[in-house]
Amino acid sequence: MSKARFDAALFEGHKGVTAVIVPFDPEEVWGMKPVKLAPRRDGWLVKGTVNGTPFDGYIGLRWGRFFIIIESDLRSAAKLSVGDTLCVMVEPTATLKALGKAREQSKVTTAPKKGRADAIDLPAVRAVRGGRKPAGSRR
Repeated sequence: MSKARFDAALFEGHKGVTAVIVPFDPEEVWGMKPVKLAPRRDGWLVKGTVNGTPFDGYIGLRWGRFFIIIESDLRSAAKLSVGDTLCVMVEPTATLKALGKAREQSKVTTAPKKGRADAIDLPAVRAVRGGRKPAGSRR
């Protein structure tokens, strides 16, 4: 899978969540269905860097826009503030580490009325182990 690079402004949204808007549709670019994260929540697992600082997370979709949550620990490590323009590099992943992070992050977002019926259902994460792929994952 190819890496995607883009620049985006860090903004503060609903419930104080800070995020960047992703300027592409991950399903179109990577040819992958989203992963089910929680009831009515799904997204594309990613790993990457923000201004050179590594992170794991997901690309979500709300209100017709794709986004990545930039958590406070990542903001601190990369010395970022709301309004800053970030250089983001992401690629799809299927690690338990990214799945666990995405499931935690998705809890702070507003859930749509219903999740995507075609979202891939990966096994529940009980113990997150960096670098390991979920059972049944091909990536």
